[in-house]
Amino acid sequence: MARHGTMTKAAVSEIVSVLEQDIIFGRFLPKQRLYEDEFIVRFSTKRHIVRAAIHELERQGIVERQPNRGAAVRYFSRTEVAALYELRVILHEAAARRIRLPVDPDWFGELKAARDAHAEAVASRDLGLVFQTNTLFHRKLFEGTGNHYLSEAIETSNAKTHGIRSHGLGMPSLLDKAKAEHFAMVDAVKSGDLEKLARLCIDHMQPARAFYEEKYCSVM
Repeated sequence: MARHGTMTKAAVSEIVSVLEQDIIFGRFLPKQRLYEDEFIVRFSTKRHIVRAAIHELERQGIVERQPNRGAAVRYFSRTEVAALYELRVILHEAAARRIRLPVDPDWFGELKAARDAHAEAVASRDLGLVFQTNTLFHRKLFEGTGNHYLSEAIETSNAKTHGIRSHGLGMPSLLDKAKAEHFAMVDAVKSGDLEKLARLCIDHMQPARAFYEEKYCSVM
């Protein structure tokens, strides 16, 4: 029974990962319906597995249930975007100012390695890898606070905005800008200028927000 449960959990996790990337990279657009029957065929699996996967995406905040219509990719109104980004600004600014100084050499080495991995992914235009390495860079940056609960809160708020902030991944100008900002953040950490780091963190999240609002909030 335990082995069966483990296999079910793994199957759900795999479907969640694939569908999350479909949403992140714009293969499924805001308000687009998600059909269980389609996923049953696509993943050669059973209905309860698909339902569990969709439920997990709903728990993450990137899928929503619509009355009498089933599940759909979550659409964020301009008001909701503003509220989510207000939260992100509060958390990122607070965390940036709490990076421990002087920096731990081992942590700083890992931060630079994460920055370089993201830069290489941007150069290759591998969007899946860009997303993964960007997530790693920011996770590593805020680990520098030494506050696990603050880092966890940031990751939770970031997950809720996957469906907003990742739509700009296909824009080369935004990718290159993000890469340059990561280098600037690392330089700010190195110099111990945490006020500058806080400003960079706030500015860093704005282009993706603007892209989503312009593309979706003005037409839906």
